Amino acid sequence: MTTLLEPETPPRRPAADLRAIAVFAVAVVLGGVGGFALTELLGVGQLRWGETELSAIASTVGSLVVGLVAGRLLLGAGAAMTVRAPGPVTGWPGSRFGAASLILAPSLLLAGEVVRAGYDFFFPAQLAAMAGAPGTILTSYGLYTAGLVLMIPAFLALTGLIGRERPGWAFWGATIAIVGSTVRIFQDGISFLALQLVPAQGLETATRAVGGTYQAWYVLQTLDGSDNLAWAVLAIGAYRARVLGWVPALGVSFMLTHYSGVLKGADFSTLTGAVLLAAVFVPLGVSLWRRAEPVSRKAWWGGVASVVLLAAQYLFTALNGFHSWG
Repeated sequence: MTTLLEPETPPRRPAADLRAIAVFAVAVVLGGVGGFALTELLGVGQLRWGETELSAIASTVGSLVVGLVAGRLLLGAGAAMTVRAPGPVTGWPGSRFGAASLILAPSLLLAGEVVRAGYDFFFPAQLAAMAGAPGTILTSYGLYTAGLVLMIPAFLALTGLIGRERPGWAFWGATIAIVGSTVRIFQDGISFLALQLVPAQGLETATRAVGGTYQAWYVLQTLDGSDNLAWAVLAIGAYRARVLGWVPALGVSFMLTHYSGVLKGADFSTLTGAVLLAAVFVPLGVSLWRRAEPVSRKAWWGGVASVVLLAAQYLFTALNGFHSWG
C-alpha cells in the first residue's frame, strides 16, 4: 500500500508573528511619530533642509532607528540580511515576469521621485512646478505611474514566494497590496488631469479648480491608506517566510510611512523609502530570475513579440504627438 504524505507546513508560532508585528508595524510608526513630535515640541519642525521640513527628516530617522533597535532586541542577529527567492513562482506572473517586475517597478518609482525632487512637496506647489518645468514634472509622474502598474505583478511575485511557507500572510498581503495599488493608480490619474489644467487653463485657474475639488469624495476614498498597510503586511510575511531577513524587511516596512494621495512631490522621507525599496526588491528580483525554470522557445518568442508590440504602441503614440487615439 502506498502512503501519500502531505507536504510539511511550518508550525504556527503566534509569538514570532507578534514580534514581527511589533518591529515592522508598531516600532516603525512609533519611531516616526516620535521623531515628528520631538521637532514640533522643540519648535523647529517647520524649518527646512532643501525642500524637506526638519519634522519629516526626524520622522524618517526615528522610524529607522527605533525599527533597527526593536529588530535587534526582538528578532536577533541571525540571518538578518537575507534576501532570497526560495524557488520559482508558480502561476501568474511567473518567475521571469515577476523577477523583471521586482527589478523595474521600484527602479521606476525611485526615478520618478528623483526627477521631481527639488520642487516643493504639497499642492499647490506641484501645479506651480508644472507651470515652470512641465517636461520634468510630466516625466516624473509618468515614471511613477509606470512603476505603480509594474508593482502589481511585483507584489504577486513576492506573495507567491511568501505563500510557500506563510500562505495566510501571502493572501492578505496580496489582497491589501492590490487594493492599495488600485487606489494609488487612480490617484495618479487625478494628478495627471490636474497637471493638464495648468497649460490648458493657466496656473491661477487650475489652482482654483483643484483647490475647490481637492477634498471631493470618491468611491475609493475609504480605502486610502491601504497601500501603506500593505507594506507592513508584506514585510512581516516576507520575514516570517524567510524570504527576507529582518533588516531588508524593515526597509520594505518603512514604505508604510510613504505619503500617498494627489499631487504629492518628493522629499527626504519619500526618497529614503524609494531607495530602501529598490535596495531590497532589485536583488530579490535577481535571485528570483536565477531560480526561474527554463523558458520554452515558444514562450520566449511570445515575450519578445509582446515587448515589440508595446514599443510599437509607444512609437505610434509619439508620432501622433502623444495625443490619445480615442
